[in-house]
Amino acid sequence: MATNRKIGNSFETEFCELLFQHGFWCHNMAQNAAGQPADVIAVKGKTAYLIDCKVCSNNRFPLSRVEENQHFAMETWKACGNGEGWFALKVEDEIIMIPHFSMVALSYEKSALNLTDIREYGTPLERWLKKC
Repeated sequence: MATNRKIGNSFETEFCELLFQHGFWCHNMAQNAAGQPADVIAVKGKTAYLIDCKVCSNNRFPLSRVEENQHFAMETWKACGNGEGWFALKVEDEIIMIPHFSMVALSYEKSALNLTDIREYGTPLERWLKKC
């Protein structure tokens, strides 16, 4: 059985390859020092995106998986003049993008997102790519 780290690293690599195929420059920070606050920096059209990749098990995403340093980094990223931080959630064979502010807002009312929530508050990767 694959470890969570191996599953996560595999998704980060897959995600960067998908973005690259859609004209992004990507940097996968997975190999950097432990505890980095996000997994990927992707750039396209003079816009940079800070993205954390999460693989969901059992079609659920416990909001406790968003760590304090990730909240701080994404808030600082935005305060420095960049856009919103993003979470790329892999659920089954889908990748759904959810902005950081939505994760924060949802954490006040829920402890976890189910598949319905993820689809309702997120944007399928294909649609997100068209907006970038």
